[in-house]
Amino acid sequence: MHEQIKLYYIYISTMNDVMKPLFGPLHKDYCAWFYYLSLFAFVLFLLSFGTMITLIIAKKRSGAFYLNSIIVLLWYIAFYFQNRLLHTMCNNSI
Repeated sequence: MHEQIKLYYIYISTMNDVMKPLFGPLHKDYCAWFYYLSLFAFVLFLLSFGTMITLIIAKKRSGAFYLNSIIVLLWYIAFYFQNRLLHTMCNNSI
């Protein structure tokens, strides 16, 4: 019984050594990653919006085109907001 407890302790200790570098907190410098992703998402949103407006002006499109365009724009805005929120949370937590 005592040997099993010792083995269990060694197992837990080893797992902590493995888990800490994989899932532990990162340095504050990594917060910039979310900033760059939010910039990237906003640029993609602007490009998609510009392309959608250009295509609408150039030729009348079907309803499916408008629906797809709105979905893409909403996805880019959500991507932008998510990364902006994560950047803010990261900066304020560290």
